[in-house]
Amino acid sequence: WLLLRSLETLKVRMEQQAKNTKHIADFLHHHQAVAKLHYLGALTPGSRSHAIHKRQYSSSGAMIAFEIKGGEKEAFQFLNHLKLIKLAVSLGSTESLAQHPATMTHIGVDDEIKKRIGISSGLIRLSIGIENHKDLIADIESAFKAVTTK
Repeated sequence: WLLLRSLETLKVRMEQQAKNTKHIADFLHHHQAVAKLHYLGALTPGSRSHAIHKRQYSSSGAMIAFEIKGGEKEAFQFLNHLKLIKLAVSLGSTESLAQHPATMTHIGVDDEIKKRIGISSGLIRLSIGIENHKDLIADIESAFKAVTTK
């Protein structure tokens, strides 16, 4: 019953999450504290990855990751100062969630394998929810300010 009830609004929720993620990706793409952005909507046009994405998907989704300049210390400072976005291991809810893959989901993975697959100490993964994107960006900006002032 709960599953059937939730399916009624799935499309609307996913569309809102994808729109929010696009706004946040645009913000992160130009932020001085971000070393690298990982987001399907930011793939280079004309690249093989972009062609596959355009052929197989109608949306860039609600998952985004970025490398914060510095490393684990800066990533932890950033995550500890988020207020609206909550720290969680399991992502993919209607609320925005964040995680530090190197010390959470991939903690048991060998360091050499983590390096090979791009799980660095500065990687932060976000699952964007249905909140107002301006509130989410304000939360992210506030967390960045806490990192740069320490």
